[in-house]
Amino acid sequence: MDRYRPRYHFTAPRNWMNDPNGPFQLNGEYHLFYQHNPSKPEWGDIHWGHATSPDLVNWTHLPVGMAPSYELGEAHCYSGCSVVHDGEVTLFYTSIGEGERNAATGAQQWMARGTDLHTWRKPDINPVLTLELHGDLEIRDWRDPYVWKTEDGWRMILGGIHEEKGCAFIYNSEDLEKWSFQGIFYKGEEWIWECPHLFRFGDKAVLFYSPSGPVRYLSGTISGDKLIDVQKHGTVDHGGWEGYYASTGFVDENGRRIVHGWIPEGSRGEEFPENLDWAGALALPRIVDLKPSGALSMSPVPEVGTLRGVNYSFKDIAIGHTPVLSGVQSTSFECLLEIDRKSIEAAGLTVSLFASDCGKEHTDVCLNLASHTITIDRSNSSLLPKVHKTPVQGELPAADGTELIKLRIFADQSIVEVFVDDETCLTARVYPTLENSSGIQLRTDSGEAVVSSLQIWEMKAAEIR
Repeated sequence: MDRYRPRYHFTAPRNWMNDPNGPFQLNGEYHLFYQHNPSKPEWGDIHWGHATSPDLVNWTHLPVGMAPSYELGEAHCYSGCSVVHDGEVTLFYTSIGEGERNAATGAQQWMARGTDLHTWRKPDINPVLTLELHGDLEIRDWRDPYVWKTEDGWRMILGGIHEEKGCAFIYNSEDLEKWSFQGIFYKGEEWIWECPHLFRFGDKAVLFYSPSGPVRYLSGTISGDKLIDVQKHGTVDHGGWEGYYASTGFVDENGRRIVHGWIPEGSRGEEFPENLDWAGALALPRIVDLKPSGALSMSPVPEVGTLRGVNYSFKDIAIGHTPVLSGVQSTSFECLLEIDRKSIEAAGLTVSLFASDCGKEHTDVCLNLASHTITIDRSNSSLLPKVHKTPVQGELPAADGTELIKLRIFADQSIVEVFVDDETCLTARVYPTLENSSGIQLRTDSGEAVVSSLQIWEMKAAEIR
């Protein structure tokens, strides 16, 4: 058995996967596409993989959804979105070729259509958008269309670089086929923006983007074809290339705003000793809402709870600097802690996962109120010398008058996902090597503290077939 392959996080059947693409729900069934190399567990020859699900937890793999049209000069089908309209689904994506059709200066935006939800036809009108739309405005690395319906038609945003800064560019259309450039929706400070997408909350909007680092968001207002009055500039997940990148979102038939994100494989580093036939996974789908402060709330879809198995429950656990053993051994579990802020204000709290009996391997989730940080400390996560062991760290949410901190941790073979008060999220990869690196322990940095409640659920494997 492959000890590092996740049991309840989505993975491709084999070979390479990266960005989630074009998720939608139709007639109760969820569809998910993803960047996929069908022949090797490394990036290249990018297709769109395809899977369906009744519940966002259990998935059925379908044949490849979309392949490059080599005869038309395509080498890759980069990321994009889906539009459900009048019973038909349209996929928009970035078409990349060789030479003049390169990703930096020659990208095009194409579409494919389907009615049976299994086969997708590329109409002769492709490309539907080219860089010529922008006139003299120079744009590089133009990619990743995201489309939504408005009162007067359709809008599309695309990511890219203008004047050495990452931007979201906006376009409109009445029929999804003829598009006109409306300007720069928002210009950032980072050097690149990828995978822009947005959710609307009444007169508010939240713009997500991936700047070759942790995925960020801006909450503000759409005025005309610009994002203005930004209330909050936050981080969707602090994992970045070490754990969470290239998010995309959709609204399901129940009106839930759901985000998918890619968990990269780069943390294996060089000279990984095991020859795995797969690379990449997806984070748990997250429901997103907007707080009055402009911050996002994010939590795994409740359907994930259907995988909970045996439960271990503890109350008022006194802990000190010497590790307290939970008595639970697992590499695939959910852990929920409720902690009184005052009890750990001076002591801090460390939850060790994948801990070996000898103490040589452990991954530490560290809660520190003095520095207002939550950290996935990977420095002792593996005895392998070349895997990444840098920390993944985020800022704790504001207390907002609440005494209890809710810390939710999902561990899945080589994945750690952390949620603090449904606002601060961190994801990381770890690669323990010892047979018994499966313990769960608690300790303080100094002094004594009390954990009000600890629950651990063994997680059953999702059906991904």
